Amino acid sequence: MVVTSLMWLIRLANNAVKVGSFRQAYNSLPSFHIRVMWAPGCLAGALYSIGNFSSILAISTLGDFLGYSLGQASLLVSGLWGIFWYREIKKREDILGWLISCGFVIVGIIGLSLEHVQ
Repeated sequence: MVVTSLMWLIRLANNAVKVGSFRQAYNSLPSFHIRVMWAPGCLAGALYSIGNFSSILAISTLGDFLGYSLGQASLLVSGLWGIFWYREIKKREDILGWLISCGFVIVGIIGLSLEHVQ
């Protein structure tokens, strides 16, 4: 929230210099929509915190090499959401290349897990 507020103020100052009026600069800025966004924002923050805490637990339990690798595997889940739900990648060749790359990552994580000594 601090970074967002700071960037909002910087944008306000920039717009005030451009248009020459503080009132016009303020009216041109987007609203924070706090009444609408507080619940989804709090939920997203809580889930992010739970994920970070779980990643720390995984690293402390499994070790740096495996715990960190599993924590970074969340990028695979994000990529799958982007491809199949949001349709961010359209070409079949690009999707296939991404899936092959994911396969290499998964094989690497499995290889690291086989090296884990308890």
